[in-house]
Amino acid sequence: MKKLFPFCVIIFLSTFLSLLISNTTIRYVEKNQINNILSLLDNVIYKPQLHIEHESNIDDDNKENNERFLENIEIKYPEIMNIAYINNGKYYYNNSGINKPVPKYVRNIISDNIRVKLFNDPYDKNKINYIFKFGSGYYLIDFYSELLKTLSHNAITNFEIIDSNEKPKSNLYYSLSHNAKHLHVIIISGLTLNKLLLIMALSFSLSLISLKIVELNLISFFESKKVLHRKLKKAANNHEFVPYFQSVYSTKQQKFIAAEVLCRWIYDGKIIPPSEFITDLEKTPDINIVTFKLIKDAFATIRKSSVNKDFMLSFNFTVTMLLDEKFMNKIIHFIRKNPTIKNKFIIELTESENNFIYLNEINKVMQQLKQESILLSIDDVGTGYSNLLTIQELPFDIMKIDRCFISDRFAVSKSNMLETLATLGNALNLTIVAEGIETESEVKKVNSFNIDLCQGFYYSTPCDAKTFIARSESEPHLYQ
Repeated sequence: MKKLFPFCVIIFLSTFLSLLISNTTIRYVEKNQINNILSLLDNVIYKPQLHIEHESNIDDDNKENNERFLENIEIKYPEIMNIAYINNGKYYYNNSGINKPVPKYVRNIISDNIRVKLFNDPYDKNKINYIFKFGSGYYLIDFYSELLKTLSHNAITNFEIIDSNEKPKSNLYYSLSHNAKHLHVIIISGLTLNKLLLIMALSFSLSLISLKIVELNLISFFESKKVLHRKLKKAANNHEFVPYFQSVYSTKQQKFIAAEVLCRWIYDGKIIPPSEFITDLEKTPDINIVTFKLIKDAFATIRKSSVNKDFMLSFNFTVTMLLDEKFMNKIIHFIRKNPTIKNKFIIELTESENNFIYLNEINKVMQQLKQESILLSIDDVGTGYSNLLTIQELPFDIMKIDRCFISDRFAVSKSNMLETLATLGNALNLTIVAEGIETESEVKKVNSFNIDLCQGFYYSTPCDAKTFIARSESEPHLYQ
């Protein structure tokens, strides 16, 4: 199996990725657990404490009123099991009885003058006790321990609640703590050692698998590109790329005056459209071989057809091709060798990358081409990289307006961009071609802006050389 990365790199990346995933996951779960616990403690004990401290009017002589006050708090906070008021070592109010002595563990807290403490009930594991001093006595709030377990439960972390007066000592690893000063507790969320090791092992395994999948996909991608490039090179050498012609109609002359030569790939008897290969082909040196072959084949087709003597052909060139001195010299030599095609050869600049930034270099080549009677056209004006600066700075003869400014299927067609582009083209004395014309209404629209030349399915669908010749012979009034 081919490898994109060395084994040591895979291990390093897997380790780094596993640490990142583990840290992010654990910290997120820990924060969430701490927030849940803190929210519960605030709602179950801190808010009742504030309620008592703000509104309590405990009076030893008014037991009935005191009982009603504490009962109302219990009703308001249903999570509370019981609230007791303790004074002089005895319960002043308690569900289990009045004037009963408090248990020893409560007496120890009171005797040590501890003002606030949260602790597990030593005699009932289902209860958690919260005691705080207020006034001359203490209040003891009991609530269900199951609430904490249920609210904070998850499959990853465990928690501990430690009195802030005690020295923090936890049995949890890779823990996160929060000091809830208003409750005098420290909430700790972390992992047992077994869980920590298990998560690290799982995250490392997942990282390793993920990286291998990415590596395989990258290998597959690059391999597919290599395979495609090999196929394209073989196709270029075997002359599998053929010219297709889409004619350009003059509404004023009522005939076809030119055709754009399009590239089609005949592969295993099927016609492959340019959308599936042209971008990749343009990135290889084979684009020059293919384009030159299309030029020779297209003009050979014209000589066999019945088109008028001034019929022109346009060919798509990228800026990269235009700046290839060796290739352009080959084009110029071909034109000089075939003088009958002068003034009939149009180079149509298309660009998928912003190579129009090389304006000085492009301008120099274009001036040389114009001396050879080559006409220059810019494609898809108003979109991509064919901006207004490009049109004004370079010596174009023709501008082609993209169909998005014409067809009602595009929102921009409802703006005044078509009129603006037509006005610009006329101001620069450029021949204007409207692309993608498919309906009679679109013909009327472009004609209303004094645009004469139209290219699109309404007038002509792309066809191979044989069909082009047959059309020129069967409809001579449209081609002569």
